[in-house]
Amino acid sequence: MVSTKQPAALSVESIHQYFVDGATVLISGGCGQPDAVLDMVAEAGLSSKFRVIDCSVPGMTATELDRLSSQAILNTGFFLGAYRPFHEQGRLEYVPAYHSARYRAMEEDYNINVVLIKVSEPNEQGVCSASLHADYSQELLSKADVVIAEINPNLPFIRDALQIPLADIDYTLSSDTPLREYGVAAGGDLDLVIAQHIAGLVDDGDCLQLGIGALPVSILQTLGDKKDLGVHTGLLTEAFVPLVEAGVVNGSKKTIDNGKMTTGIVAGSREFYQWCGNYSDLSMRPVSYTHNAGVLSQIDNLVAINTTLEIDLFGQINSETIRGKQIGGGGGLVDFLRGARSSRGGRSIIALQSTAKGGSISKIAPLLKTAPVTAIRNDVDYVVTEYGIARLSNLSVDKRAEALIAIAHPDFRETLASEWETLMLSF
Repeated sequence: MVSTKQPAALSVESIHQYFVDGATVLISGGCGQPDAVLDMVAEAGLSSKFRVIDCSVPGMTATELDRLSSQAILNTGFFLGAYRPFHEQGRLEYVPAYHSARYRAMEEDYNINVVLIKVSEPNEQGVCSASLHADYSQELLSKADVVIAEINPNLPFIRDALQIPLADIDYTLSSDTPLREYGVAAGGDLDLVIAQHIAGLVDDGDCLQLGIGALPVSILQTLGDKKDLGVHTGLLTEAFVPLVEAGVVNGSKKTIDNGKMTTGIVAGSREFYQWCGNYSDLSMRPVSYTHNAGVLSQIDNLVAINTTLEIDLFGQINSETIRGKQIGGGGGLVDFLRGARSSRGGRSIIALQSTAKGGSISKIAPLLKTAPVTAIRNDVDYVVTEYGIARLSNLSVDKRAEALIAIAHPDFRETLASEWETLMLSF
């Protein structure tokens, strides 16, 4: 049955009505960022002090806070470089949280007043699709006071994604603004060596989760000889396409969502977005599903492959700061580390080059001293550098350190071993 209720057309006047002091506004990110709506908010010339809940996708979008309001405050789980001026002005709330917990907080704790999203054109029943950026949930939309949607024909109607009736949208703005794109090439020679090590840990029939960046692209390029791989991930890039078209990724062994490629966000080129629109086995699900511990534990042979900035000899991981300065966030790293560990036959893999700054700094440190611990040592399983693989699970403290020193750059191994001996004097 087609709903008779229609949303109102968004106007500057309606923006002034809802973007007021004390309001909380959530903005969808990535290719789902409603740029035409944000342009109208900028046109309104606001000076009200409202809070913006940032859902930007690093490398694709970053909230331009001053365009929204000269007094707005940004609440984010990713401390992007573009946000440092807001931190200095006292207008940034950086919230360290697992990705699953952050989205749960959006549903339960933040009392969001206004939600800004981008959706597909409605079908004959007056229903839009969340399409290629579907990390938010129906529960979040239902609890908001006002839902504002940019309706954009460049977003394909994905059937296996959140369906949003026009009757559930308060204001709309139609636009054919091009979708935001994301592109990253494969890494260099060292990344290829790391990728080849990781390929040896992936078996036929495994279900993959990968993060974003150059190294994951290199990893996917080394998996062409595998069979019957599945995908359950937070973000899908076009580096998966050759494996799908070759039949390597088919989801036939997945214990849930059999045959489906499951993700919450799609990021890539416009051609890739068209490909996704034509791929009938794409399943777009919210973070409450893609990162859910109970869901991940049901996926046999889940292999979670992620990168990090630094690891110490205890196995503690820092994925957020460099030299004490915040540059990012933990994201879904721990969600998938723990999910893979709870999966029957699952494996979690942390990958990193052994050094930084042209080989002058070891990314394997004796002890994290000026950095937060993004993932505790108990969560870490496989660690891979260009020098090999260290499996930390079930190893003693000393054996873990030995395994990590063995995959450190040779120039730093003697120093690491010496500093470890010093640490152990007070253990």
